[in-house]
Amino acid sequence: MRMLHQFTVVLTILMLPGGLAFGATKSKFSPGLSHVTVVINGEKTAVHAGQTLNVYRGDNIVFVRAESREPGVNASTLAIDLEGFRAATGGVTGSGLDVRGTEINTGLLQGKSFKVAVRSGERLFGQIKLVVADPRFDYAVVLVNGSPVTVKQGGKLNLKPSDQIKLESVRSNIPDPAKVEVEAAGGGSLRFKYRGRVFGEIRLPLKRSGVDAR
Repeated sequence: MRMLHQFTVVLTILMLPGGLAFGATKSKFSPGLSHVTVVINGEKTAVHAGQTLNVYRGDNIVFVRAESREPGVNASTLAIDLEGFRAATGGVTGSGLDVRGTEINTGLLQGKSFKVAVRSGERLFGQIKLVVADPRFDYAVVLVNGSPVTVKQGGKLNLKPSDQIKLESVRSNIPDPAKVEVEAAGGGSLRFKYRGRVFGEIRLPLKRSGVDAR
């Protein structure tokens, strides 16, 4: 009888010490601007003047509106300029494009750090900063017949058809385990994805009798 090699996946994500915090982090004070409202993957957050908005490549973001601290300034007059962004392709262009309401796939952005300027006409009210980090996979812990084995990114663990395996945990810089997908690929590989983009892979090939796994 031919034995089927199956994966039982139980995933736990461990956030690295000092890992990237999702959302806004404090920076310097900017006069005029109060905050910018941003929607990240459907979740709304406020980024105050001078703060940094940290996201991961593949996140979808929408700059909704900017608010001034100054009385009498209508939010509808405040344009949000993601410097170096072109709406049609996500490529690089000059400044001056109002991106309010535009859904931006950060996977299309070239680069990792962007200034986000809030202007009304020629006047600069203030700035925030957008930082796009690449998802990083470090290693997975696989239980083989109950014993833990660490497999690093791109690594290989040879298995026998009789082995019972379980994916115990994954070390990654993605803080939310619900946002990491695990996909069993051909040849006994496991791929790790963030928002549909592969950012890690390990190989778990079977060793047949008299034949070395490759």
